[in-house]
Amino acid sequence: MRRDRRAVGKVVINARAAARLHVGGVERVASEMASRLPRLRPERYRVLQPPASWAHRRGHLWEQLYLPLAAGPGALIYCPANLAPVVSRRNVLVVHDLAPLRHPDWYSSVYSAYQRVMLPLLARRALHVVTPSEFSRRELIEELGLRPDRITVVPNGVDERFGPHARDPAVRAQFGLERPFVLVVGTRIARKNLGALELSAERLRALGVDLVAAGSGRHYMRPGRIPAIRALGYVDDRYLPALYAEAAAFVLPSLYEGFGIPILEAMASGTPVVCSNRSALPETCGDAALLVDPTDAEQLADGLLRVLTDEDLRATLVRRGLARARQFSWERAARLTDALIDGLLAEALPAPASPAVRSTPGSPREGRAGLRPDLLSVVVINCNRRDLLERCLASLVEACRRTPIATELVVVDNGSRDGSRELVRSRFPSAKLLELERNEGFAGGMAHALAAVEGEWVAVFNNDTTVAPDALRLMLEAARSAPDVGAVAAQMRFADRPGLVNSAGMEMDRLGVAEDRLVGRPIDDPEVARPAEVFGATGGAALFRRRMLEEVGGFDPSYFAFFEDADLAWRARARGWRALYEPRAVVIHHHSATARHGSPQKLYLVGRNRVRTLAKNAPASLLLRSLPGILLYDLSYVAYAAIVLRSLAPLRGRLAGLREWRRYRRAGAPYRGRVRLRRPLGIRRALERHHTWQREPGRPVVHRG
Repeated sequence: MRRDRRAVGKVVINARAAARLHVGGVERVASEMASRLPRLRPERYRVLQPPASWAHRRGHLWEQLYLPLAAGPGALIYCPANLAPVVSRRNVLVVHDLAPLRHPDWYSSVYSAYQRVMLPLLARRALHVVTPSEFSRRELIEELGLRPDRITVVPNGVDERFGPHARDPAVRAQFGLERPFVLVVGTRIARKNLGALELSAERLRALGVDLVAAGSGRHYMRPGRIPAIRALGYVDDRYLPALYAEAAAFVLPSLYEGFGIPILEAMASGTPVVCSNRSALPETCGDAALLVDPTDAEQLADGLLRVLTDEDLRATLVRRGLARARQFSWERAARLTDALIDGLLAEALPAPASPAVRSTPGSPREGRAGLRPDLLSVVVINCNRRDLLERCLASLVEACRRTPIATELVVVDNGSRDGSRELVRSRFPSAKLLELERNEGFAGGMAHALAAVEGEWVAVFNNDTTVAPDALRLMLEAARSAPDVGAVAAQMRFADRPGLVNSAGMEMDRLGVAEDRLVGRPIDDPEVARPAEVFGATGGAALFRRRMLEEVGGFDPSYFAFFEDADLAWRARARGWRALYEPRAVVIHHHSATARHGSPQKLYLVGRNRVRTLAKNAPASLLLRSLPGILLYDLSYVAYAAIVLRSLAPLRGRLAGLREWRRYRRAGAPYRGRVRLRRPLGIRRALERHHTWQREPGRPVVHRG
């Protein structure tokens, strides 16, 4: 890993909350970030933590007076627990929720008054605000009037300690839990709404099941009504994994949460979850919990009884819960936070672009612990193309059989309503199905996939591809040929013209125009059959080394679709990773079967994301040298689209990208470096490509401009 000299000693972590003896959600986040961020970049982060006796009331003085002095001038102060030193304007402040402002009656009058002053003041003065959910992000915008670009969502995680493996009858015996039990974890305060479980407790007792609560009160929070249930009080953190794993079910009837870490801990433990349908909880749960109205005691009780007695429902919730929990990890949260801080440091201390550095064989790369080097994860992104998906998955099942290592097949479904999900469950039951509530595009789908897969090798295919039986094996052989190979591109052919090449990898010119290499060439062309090093692999059919994806930040989910693979390839090249083209790995592609060519949405996204990619990756020297050509190209294309395609979508997309220029410039700074790009095609060659795509009447131009 390259050391960033700009970053040395520049970030102080406010670990006051991590010093507290009792661990709640805020304390969990503070502890995880205080330990994981320094492990990512020990030269960047410095942890400041008061004695445990100063972690609570006296800790306000430590935080406001000692912390900013000890941090020193110019340092960023990362504050993961809602509060920060007022005097500093370089706080990166994590605001978990706005409960004290939205519901002051849940807290003591002193605490509410303090938060009404401090939270808005700190959030508005902060350099940047982090929050764990889209729900909390919307609250910050609506309640405090913060600009959306000053807020970043970094979801919380779940620790590796939580899992079915944590079952321990000895811990159960230690707490005297002789009968089956339903667990609720949370402080005994008003917003946790434990009083709504009274009816549930009665009905569970009739079944021979206890309702057990783990958690203590907080002096600054008003206590809630506690029904006649078994109360364990505060449970030491080391015993929680076993309690979750031993429970028959988990319930959380909370009225308000900014995220809901206990839900993920229960899901990771293989315990079915019944949960409130309020605030951020549906966002955290997805479809992996039974959601109920927390104010309806009858509905709560019925939900718990169903989960305990309906074996099919129970098995479904356990399966979905385990898959959902795998999408969240503290390592991912730390990396997202580190990437954000990268951009903030780059904005404060701009640095000249540096030459790409290639790792020597055997040199260490950043990577996520726990990846399986003997596993190939095969990912398909789908949205409402059941017809094409069935053919794609059938070809991949056969291709997986022919690989020399174990495989897992993962389908990310972007909110389909055409029966795609039912098809996967019935025809391909061994596949992991990640069901997203809405269409998050290829880039968003890949972000979810990378949080869930376990392989060191990740193959990615569009749902409109059919993969040759030996393609995966051949791509894997190419990827293993050298330690600096980060991606492998397949030979893609048009489904309607199988004698012509759709793509032989990606190429990028100095104007930032990304195109499919060798497009339109006959498949018997000698160059098509020749292996080659290429700029990158197109996302429609590619194999990636997971360590490369982790090091360069993976796919940018904000792209939605188009140019996300070009952006990834540029970052990878700047970090010294190579991409290879494997001509023997053949993939048939129904080009743009999902996203129609010439549609206003596609023209808009291509235009916007092209500008984003230049902002993130092009060094200043390249931008200055190529600016005349870039302007000429974009003006020409916008004019062509307006006259021939009768669409202003490319113009609107480019204008949207320009409005975001500074934001994406900052985001790309940690990865930016000099990369060798080819010369622009020129007008003649561009027209030849244009005519290649226009061979059939009515076929519009296809490129990535």
